[in-house]
Amino acid sequence: MTDTEAKAETAPEDSSGVVGLGVTGVAGYARPASRDAAKEREVRAGVLGVGDASAHSPGVSGFGETGVIGSGSRFGVLGRFSEGVHGVAKATGAGVVGESKDGPGVIASSKSEAGLRAQSDTEAGGVFSSGKAAQIELTPLLADAPDTTAQLPGEGRLGQLAVLSDDAVTCRLYLCVEAREGAPARWAEVRLGDPVEGRTTS
Repeated sequence: MTDTEAKAETAPEDSSGVVGLGVTGVAGYARPASRDAAKEREVRAGVLGVGDASAHSPGVSGFGETGVIGSGSRFGVLGRFSEGVHGVAKATGAGVVGESKDGPGVIASSKSEAGLRAQSDTEAGGVFSSGKAAQIELTPLLADAPDTTAQLPGEGRLGQLAVLSDDAVTCRLYLCVEAREGAPARWAEVRLGDPVEGRTTS
């Protein structure tokens, strides 16, 4: 039997074509990847797909109007390692789309780097819009009065913004204007106009 040949039987229209029962239900390997029985026992998955790095073959490949659908009680899709999820769009589509009815569309976090990075070669790095609420929200760094500036980061990069508050009711905005190597960053307060009351409701 060649690599592209396999025995197949026509299944009734109302039944599954392949059913696998086991610690891992179905395990598929793309040659020349070798079988890893320990991995099969470890992942305990309905379907395990293993590609081969030397052949640049994917573990799982999906095509169609929707290539892959994932659903779960916690995560629909979970990606790990150097790039957890890598989305590539053709033409003008989005590489990754996140949607939610009642929760955030996308949550991004990191322990030692920026939680989210966005860049463009020819356009704005980020565009934020909202129908009724503020377009951007900066969570203030809280400090005890009277020296609110004690919470300004000693390490900063030019262009960074920081919001400080000493009462969780009012706040002040600062811009990093000087960042010399081996010296604390320097910040300047952004002077704003008189406060006005908001009128729209969500």
